Amino acid sequence: MKNLNEDHNLDDFECESKDLTNFLKKDALIQQDMNLNLTHLVICDGTVVGYVSILTDTMKLKILEDKETKDKILGKLNISENNVMPAIKIGRFAIDKRYAHKGLGNHVFRNVLLSILDISQNIVGLRFITVDAYASAFGFYVDKNKFKYLKNDQKYVDDIDTIIKKDPERSFSLYKDIKSI
Repeated sequence: MKNLNEDHNLDDFECESKDLTNFLKKDALIQQDMNLNLTHLVICDGTVVGYVSILTDTMKLKILEDKETKDKILGKLNISENNVMPAIKIGRFAIDKRYAHKGLGNHVFRNVLLSILDISQNIVGLRFITVDAYASAFGFYVDKNKFKYLKNDQKYVDDIDTIIKKDPERSFSLYKDIKSI
């Protein structure tokens, strides 16, 4: 992966989400120049085939759906569940539609998770990975990559198929405990 810069040709990149395509082409470099995120490109034979945008985040313990993880943290630290934990956020993740549904996204995403794990062990402490996932990508994050949804989203998760049909870009806040990688 290479960090996005003004020399990269993004003209041909198009993923299944217009919003994710537009972010890469119009906003990613501006936000990166403002130190709001860092966007990494997946390049194959000179072609941008995907990208991931990473930024910092925090996670309030009280909103975790995973009671076991919350209790473990609270049991070891003298804090309340109103405290926040350090996190890293996958702000955007997309694969060009010409390369989608062929396993590339899974491979790239696994490498992103392993890179974040390395960061957490060697550069800066963090406990959670967060993502605001579109309903259409809910299965990718929750089923394939074992992210968890916030406890107040249970009522929506029970009706995820209907939500995907009606509003595929409705977003869900998801998280993954770094200890589960």
